[in-house]
Amino acid sequence: MKKITLLFILLVNLANGQGASCDQATAFCAGSGAFIFPNITGSDNSDDIACLFSQPNASWFYLQIENSGVLEFNIVQNSAFNAAGIPIGTEIDVDFVAWGPFAPGQDFCSLINMGSCSPCPSNTSDPNYYPVGNIIDCSYSSLAVENFTIPNGVSGQIYVVLITNYDDDPGFIQLQQTNSANANAGSTNCDVVCGVDVGPDQIFCSTSTTCYTINALFNAPSAQPGTPVYVWSLDIGDGNGPVIQPAFTTQSITVCQSGIWSVTVTRPGCTAGATDEVLVTFSAPPNLNTPPDITGTAGSCSPEFDLTSIIVGMLGSQNPADYYVTFHLDLFDSFDGSNPIPNPTTFTTTTSIPIYVRVENLNNPLCFENTEFNLIVDCVATATMPPDMIVCDDITNNGTETFNLTTQNAAIYDVLDPTQYTITYHTTLLGAQTNNSTDLATPPTAYVGGPNQIIYVRLESNIDSTIYDTTSFNLIVNPLPTAAIGA
Repeated sequence: MKKITLLFILLVNLANGQGASCDQATAFCAGSGAFIFPNITGSDNSDDIACLFSQPNASWFYLQIENSGVLEFNIVQNSAFNAAGIPIGTEIDVDFVAWGPFAPGQDFCSLINMGSCSPCPSNTSDPNYYPVGNIIDCSYSSLAVENFTIPNGVSGQIYVVLITNYDDDPGFIQLQQTNSANANAGSTNCDVVCGVDVGPDQIFCSTSTTCYTINALFNAPSAQPGTPVYVWSLDIGDGNGPVIQPAFTTQSITVCQSGIWSVTVTRPGCTAGATDEVLVTFSAPPNLNTPPDITGTAGSCSPEFDLTSIIVGMLGSQNPADYYVTFHLDLFDSFDGSNPIPNPTTFTTTTSIPIYVRVENLNNPLCFENTEFNLIVDCVATATMPPDMIVCDDITNNGTETFNLTTQNAAIYDVLDPTQYTITYHTTLLGAQTNNSTDLATPPTAYVGGPNQIIYVRLESNIDSTIYDTTSFNLIVNPLPTAAIGA
């Protein structure tokens, strides 16, 4: 499910919990306001870093770029600030180093350039500006106000900032992006500070799992103490959109209804609610009755089957509209739904075969069940014995006449489909039993025979020549009667 991330603005807030070392670096976002936090006192480190000859009372932060562009920052250290973020006390010397960019997920503490540099990058508009490793800016002046710039921030990149309190005087540090209103300005991703995550989609296929507990976890510790406010909503896909669920007001909720569950959390220190959502689907595999085998039309060697005729009985009391049914010729295809039979209502086969069925829930394609049944082709050639063909001899009275043997076809086919069988006529039983071209009575439409001759019939399947049957009938030529002349 696509996550929804809102842009959060940190206005003038007093924050706590900045990291005293790189591996404890705290995420921050600038927004359009000021980020103010208490400085650190009583901690000293004399090691050189970049242009800093010492790093007393170090405060470590990192930021992530949301929108690409130029980001300009202002750092102010003072003993006090008013509610509008204006310094009203005594100036305190502030120094800093900024590193980047780093890719998301990288261990930036092992990658930042901890060596010294002189001069270090400073003021990217200066023609003498040059980068040293991944140090983008650094200042070790006695000023209480410093500025640095990320000249070409790219969305997703990480930057690290170290800010120090050189004088070891108690007070506050203000960090603020000063160009956020500019057209080409980049922005920081406040989701890393105020964002919430309810986890990946949860799709269940079980008769026992009917509820799930959703936990709204924060991407970073809260910048201020206080109690977050949780508003949960549910979208069941009926076109009405998300509906607030007043019964759910806590960080963790247990839900027993399918749909898109979303939470909006308003946290102290964040002026807008952080939102995330998760799709939760409860479903159970279908309970299938074993379908009966389907036998094709008797005697048909290429019968047509309606495979869908088994669906209602297979599902029993379950609603067919809740399921998607496919038929397959291969068992493994029915496991992943590949290569379904494209014409299940008019499927033909010339041999008896198994059919594999996949039945999946419409709202959860991964929740399915398989079964199978057989198609039985009753391709048995049964030749019906036709009546004898009896004629009276002509004037020649020679005992033979011309017969159209094919007039017997209809009687021989009887109930069989004439398009699926071929009839041939033979003068010997062996010929009829051998194949459709041995000892033929030719031509069958004008065969001369009699006076009492057996014609053997071969009825052969057009699909499989080994499937045949034989029968016979007689050609009877009755002699002309001899007239007796009286005395």
